[in-house]
Formats: sequence, C-alpha cells, structure tokens
Amino acid sequence: MSNNYTTQDILTPLALTVIIDTKVRDPELTEFVVQAEGLLDLLIEGGSINSSDMIVWFKDNETDLTKRITNARKNTFVLTTLNRFKNDDIAIEAMYDAMLAISISDKEYHVDESDLIKSAASLWGYERPPFKVTGQH
Repeated sequence: MSNNYTTQDILTPLALTVIIDTKVRDPELTEFVVQAEGLLDLLIEGGSINSSDMIVWFKDNETDLTKRITNARKNTFVLTTLNRFKNDDIAIEAMYDAMLAISISDKEYHVDESDLIKSAASLWGYERPPFKVTGQH
C-alpha cells in the first residue's frame, strides 16, 4: 500500500483509546496489540512489528500521551492525531473499527472513551457512528 503512515501514526490513536479512561486494563492492551497488528499490516508495507515491541512502544509512550490528553491542548492533539487519516477511506474504516474494538474490550462504558469514538466518527464523516456503544453496569 502506498502511503506515508508511520508506526507512530497508527499506534497513537489506538493507544489513546486504551489510556483515555485513565485505566489501562489487560483486555484493552491485548486488543491494542491485535488491532495494531492488523492495521500495521494493512497500512504500512512491511510494517509489522512483534507484539512484545508493541507493548514496549505503548509503555514508552504512555506517559507522554497521557500528558497530552490531560492538558489544555488536548483537543488539538486528538484532532491532529485523527486527521492524519482524513481522505483515506480504507484507513478510516479500519482505524475506526480498531478503536471501537479496543473501547469495548473491557466491557465497561467510559464517557471519555465514548467521546473519543464519537469525535473520530464525526471527523471522519460518519453522520452517526455505525454502532452504539452502551455500558454495562
């Protein structure tokens, strides 16, 4: 596939989906790896990295990403991160599906996670998200 995505471009929105609720759970991290593998294969030619390297990337970037989504420029950072895929229907659909899969993997509803998914849907041209994520209480 010919595009200019980097591993950072692909992994950042996925990592944001994991950490935005401030509770990194095993199911979300496991799903992060599964979804990252698929997206890297789809969007970056020869872009596969092994699962342990993905976990290392996540741990190395978690503190910085957490700071970026808790400061006053949070919206700009999220917008810039998601806008990287604008006008690429294949990437948008795959990224949206991956973020949704991560967000529901812990079977808990989180407002910040839901807002991130809704923002992605809106930015990427979905009038309504194709799925409704509901919480279990």
